[in-house]
Amino acid sequence: MIVWSGRGYLTVVVLAVILFGLTSVLPKEQTNLSYAISLFASAIFSWFMGKKWNESNLKTMVDKNTGEEFILKPNHSLFWIKMQYWGIIFGILGIVMLVKQFS
Repeated sequence: MIVWSGRGYLTVVVLAVILFGLTSVLPKEQTNLSYAISLFASAIFSWFMGKKWNESNLKTMVDKNTGEEFILKPNHSLFWIKMQYWGIIFGILGIVMLVKQFS
């Protein structure tokens, strides 16, 4: 079961599309390299778009009864982890795949 909020599902969709494209283009001997490249590309997408979508569109609301102000923040996450942090996770996994490829 995949749990996401907002546009968080796009982290998996982008990873799957890039991985499918690379595995169909690169030779079978370069499978680990296609995994690493797709993880790095997904990391870049997740980091920048997650930062953009999670830190923009902040809305300040005022409670009519108390007059207290509060801020509504967007939440784009996958498995309760914000989208930009998936960029870090994918980057680390990409490094692990590269080390595995060249060792």
